[in-house]
Amino acid sequence: MHGFSVSVKMIILGCCAVLLCAGSAFAQGWTDTCKHLRVWAAVNPSDEVVAQKQYDTLRQYIERCAVSDSNSWDVFVTLDGADQFRSADTNRYYQYRAWLISVLYLNTRQPEYFCACVGSLMSTYQKTVEVLALLNYLRTYHRECWGAGGDKEYTQDSTTAAHSGHDPTHLPSLDSLGLGFLLKSDVTPSSSGSKASFLASFTSSPNPFIKETTLEFTLNRMAYVQLAIYDELGRLVWGDGMGSSLEAGTHDVRIDAAKFPSGTLYARISTGFGEVKTVKLIHE
Repeated sequence: MHGFSVSVKMIILGCCAVLLCAGSAFAQGWTDTCKHLRVWAAVNPSDEVVAQKQYDTLRQYIERCAVSDSNSWDVFVTLDGADQFRSADTNRYYQYRAWLISVLYLNTRQPEYFCACVGSLMSTYQKTVEVLALLNYLRTYHRECWGAGGDKEYTQDSTTAAHSGHDPTHLPSLDSLGLGFLLKSDVTPSSSGSKASFLASFTSSPNPFIKETTLEFTLNRMAYVQLAIYDELGRLVWGDGMGSSLEAGTHDVRIDAAKFPSGTLYARISTGFGEVKTVKLIHE
């Protein structure tokens, strides 16, 4: 990070002195899947192919296991390394950043997760003052991410920036970094809900329907998405609780309704930022 004394790893370790242990309601098979995916956190990439596999697998691990595994936060450092080694194309920074934003609030029960994810966001910026801007955000709004000696180290890093020809007293705004939502959102590691807008639309067609219907939704930006269908009593009719990060744009999912009960149903879509939309369905 251009000579910075405060590394992403140090920030993460500083905010994670005490780990929380949460119970899991997942079935044994799902727990085993998380363990299998997490094994890749210990892999030492030998080439770009292995690094890409590690990157893809650990992304799956975060998307599927962030909520159930209280230690999921500690794979972000490994993901940072995999992103560095998987390609020399600088576009990888933008791709990784978009994905990190989409999963930023998947685990809101543990501050470690949020702090680690923001730490990884820093690794996607190449300018000293950009990293300083994110560090300043953390020390201002999330002291839980600020380890012992953080203020002293921040001062040292500001000096390093000045020696490199940057002005640490005039940092770029979060808006200019594409992170303005951090200030506008009311989501914190201890709350839920968001003012960030990821979902542009959510519809079903045909509706009413007999044999099948298609759920269509449009994302304003890359987002972690979960889909489910419930009956009027709130019982799950369709969906397995699994989600994934999807690119911005329009997406459609065809639903086979052959085994659905007749009557009123509700399709629900949610993003990692707490946005939720519901569509009333009529199954004839």
